[in-house]
Amino acid sequence: MASITENSAVEGGASPPPAPFSAFAAELVGHDARRAAIDAVYRAPETECLPELLRAAELPAPMATQARATARSLIEGLRARPTAGLVQGLMREYALSSQEGVALMCLAEALLRIPDAATRDALIADKIGGGEWRAHLGRSASPFVNAATWGLLITGQLIGAVDESGLAAALTRLLARSGAPIIRASVDTAMRVLGEQFVCGQTIEAALGNARPLEERGYRYSFDMLGEAAATAEDAERYLASYEAALRAIGAASNGRGIYEGPGLSIKLSALHPRYARGQRKRVMDELYPRLRRLAVLARELDVGINIDAEESERLDLSLDLLETLCRDPAMAGWNGVGFVVQAYQKRAYATLGWIIELARATKRRIMLRLVKGAYWDSEIKRAQVEGLEGFAVFTRKFHTDVSYIACARLLLDAPEAVFPQFATHNALTLATVHAMAGKNFYAGQYEFQCLHGMGEPLYNQIVGRGGDARPCRVYAPVGSHETLLAYLVRRLLENGANTSFVNRIADAAVSVDELIADPVEAASALAPIGAPHPKIVAPRDLFAPERDNSAGLDLSNEASLAALGQALAASARPDWHAGAAFPAPRPILNPADARDVVGHVADVAPAGVEEAFARAERGRLGWSALEPGARARILTEAAARFEAEAQKLAGLICR
Repeated sequence: MASITENSAVEGGASPPPAPFSAFAAELVGHDARRAAIDAVYRAPETECLPELLRAAELPAPMATQARATARSLIEGLRARPTAGLVQGLMREYALSSQEGVALMCLAEALLRIPDAATRDALIADKIGGGEWRAHLGRSASPFVNAATWGLLITGQLIGAVDESGLAAALTRLLARSGAPIIRASVDTAMRVLGEQFVCGQTIEAALGNARPLEERGYRYSFDMLGEAAATAEDAERYLASYEAALRAIGAASNGRGIYEGPGLSIKLSALHPRYARGQRKRVMDELYPRLRRLAVLARELDVGINIDAEESERLDLSLDLLETLCRDPAMAGWNGVGFVVQAYQKRAYATLGWIIELARATKRRIMLRLVKGAYWDSEIKRAQVEGLEGFAVFTRKFHTDVSYIACARLLLDAPEAVFPQFATHNALTLATVHAMAGKNFYAGQYEFQCLHGMGEPLYNQIVGRGGDARPCRVYAPVGSHETLLAYLVRRLLENGANTSFVNRIADAAVSVDELIADPVEAASALAPIGAPHPKIVAPRDLFAPERDNSAGLDLSNEASLAALGQALAASARPDWHAGAAFPAPRPILNPADARDVVGHVADVAPAGVEEAFARAERGRLGWSALEPGARARILTEAAARFEAEAQKLAGLICR
């Protein structure tokens, strides 16, 4: 209350009150035409996005034929070695559409992060007890998958119904005598074994050593220091130190190979600041940017390329601000080691790449640009629905994402002076399409492919080499402990275990090669209308249809939406709101956040005034019956108009 009294005293003229919502207006960022074009397609309908992308992605007939032929050869090569990849074996046996597949993913996501034994036992009972593991016994050609199946069967039998026949029953009785700790340790070990297939090393030194055999075959590496977003300032400092140590180790191991031939580092911006969000933009620019710059300066000294990794869609705009600031920093002048990642499943991808290309030209550099399809699709869809946003930031059909990827790839290949394209894909047709678009006259530094450690090598072993028609491929390699691996592991398996993914479908013998090399441009063009969203993915507005519309939310990560909100707030502050206008002596109503801001005025009625109001109402009631019907109608109409006007004023006051 003391502060209100002090601020009220200022109302006398010592300090004029700031304009209402001026602090909000000061936080708005004015975008130029190119950035505004990115904002415009943030959540635009797919029917508006696809026509331009289809035009950009359509290949000449000979080039399309060449791409399909190359893809067929790659797929046949993969299927000739069905046990080459652990992921393919797991996807074949435990699809994420099955109860067992979901149980595995839930365990991998949560088990090693649960601190107490009782909760871990409850999770095991819930996720494994009902799995039909016996149905999978002996079906896989991979010894690892079969061994894992036996372990899951035994654990499931311990928790579920016990079958008294055969080896399973004997092992069940044996483990039952040992109790829950043995089960917990067994599942814990199984998840660790699974995790080891996807992590390159628990330390950067170990990962660099493990990478050498593939480097000798022609592969390159980009290391990712595992860990989720920083939750505290201490987390951010720890991640910063981890990145610096990794850069020094990579620089020493690179031995002068440079940003294209040597290993690089991927940086997650959310790991460098605990409040990496649009609402904290000033803090991000003041506190996070110096950390990013510090890493970039060190990377330049060591000649190690760095890539700013992609994250959730609401962080893209802020990431572009940081990228631009870094590229315009004098300390980065003339260095081509700055990299950025763009997700093709975002509707903004094509416009974003156009802006980055112009940024590279304006700052006289070549930006390393990794094009991925995207790994947060499920959460992007659900977040938009829960928040009642105007649309999705991502495409709802897989082949729409594929079309976007091809269109973006062509844009990158057409700007060799501005970007070094890095095409990250596990899809044989996408790979073959990029290969065909780039042409046969490959030259060093033209572009490279990228794949995930533990998942993409069987495909890329067919094209990576030291001569002839070989193409370079960079392995995105996670580094860290098993505990930090789990969230990454689940994203990868959700992304590649979905029933529409290439990694999953190639493991299914029932899916023909012709289906796997079906042209996404043809599939998208066959829709009516073009760009029609997936009918089974409910739009945010229709989440509760037909009972009611979903409540509408505000997209606070879209600069265009924030600008419109700022204008509406400023307009709401201009009227002088009044309540109780029929009574004298109104008093001011003050903004509780700033007592210098007078929101409006209200007139409090005294007891005598209440009596007078009732008396007037009674007199009006008695005289009502004597009025002609036309007079009554006019009075009612005028009263309704006054009521509506007052209601609108009140609604505006409440909104403020």
